[in-house]
Amino acid sequence: MDTSRLTGALVISFTGVGLAAIAVRGFTTGTTGVVDAVVTGVTLLFGVAFTLTGPIGYRADVESRHLLRIAGWNALGVVATSAVLVLVYSFQVAGGGNVVEPLVSGAIVVAVSAFAHVLIGFNDVRRIRARRLVKQRQKAAVMNRFVRHDLRHAAQLLIGYGEQLSADGGDEAGDERGPDHGLDLGRRITEIGSDLGNTQSQIRVFDDLLEGENDRRPVDLATVVDDERAEWEEEYPDGTLETDIDPTCTARAGEHLDTALGELIDNAFRYGGDPPSVTLRGTRTDGAVRVEILDDGDGFPDDEMALINEDRTETQLQHSSGLGLWLAKWVIEHYDGSLSIGDRSDGKGGVVTVRLPAADG
Repeated sequence: MDTSRLTGALVISFTGVGLAAIAVRGFTTGTTGVVDAVVTGVTLLFGVAFTLTGPIGYRADVESRHLLRIAGWNALGVVATSAVLVLVYSFQVAGGGNVVEPLVSGAIVVAVSAFAHVLIGFNDVRRIRARRLVKQRQKAAVMNRFVRHDLRHAAQLLIGYGEQLSADGGDEAGDERGPDHGLDLGRRITEIGSDLGNTQSQIRVFDDLLEGENDRRPVDLATVVDDERAEWEEEYPDGTLETDIDPTCTARAGEHLDTALGELIDNAFRYGGDPPSVTLRGTRTDGAVRVEILDDGDGFPDDEMALINEDRTETQLQHSSGLGLWLAKWVIEHYDGSLSIGDRSDGKGGVVTVRLPAADG
């Protein structure tokens, strides 16, 4: 059960139930004129409307956190207005005044305030969704540029290798480059296929993020690293990976966190020293998990740091060199975390810093 979604729906419905109960009580005890009857009737309508909005919102195509946000605005309107009315009522009573039907008259004011705050909440969510749509379009543009570059580069290589194979097949005098030439071309073609397969996997993760995959579960970082360690050791046999992960480093994330960490560690191996040495540290403080991935390479280019750290906007003429860092950044941010890159404090390589919400417990 989605507790956030249920909580948001219940907050809105309980507002309606309270308003309806006050209106019904007003009709039961009797109204004192047309105005009193109209005010009580309008209060009842507000109560019914809020009561029905809760379950409608629960079933609607709206994210749970957004429904909870709208409910928060609703609660703010009810609490703030009720507090003001109580103060006004107390002041009038203390001064010897007589307030007619304070419960019903106060209820209609609270209802109008709650309704206004719900509208504010809807507008707030609309702005959030609009900003997210802009960011999604930016991500799609970056992804499109990288994919087009990768495909164009792969096509050029395959055409070149194909021409070499065609020339070798038509050479009656034989190939003077030796019997290993064909094997070398085969290896290169296989590498291109592997790279294209990796690009396809990255696109699949990107599609999941755009579709709003919101699965959240506790993810043990040490387990993620241990599961992928054998693959890194096979791909980089001369490299070393040292880990210092606190046992409490369990993040609230999803299934693509391993992809993000994999991209970051692979990037550290690829651009680290010769042979590469990578260190991964994990700590948990103040409800957050902090991960540092350090390498002993030449560090990150200034342009790339400015882009990934959002000190400058990505453009066609100024863009970072690879998709892996971008994909890792998008995944981390999708799980309400942050990613930044920089130079190590000792000046002997680069460091990637990841922050994620810690899982409960």
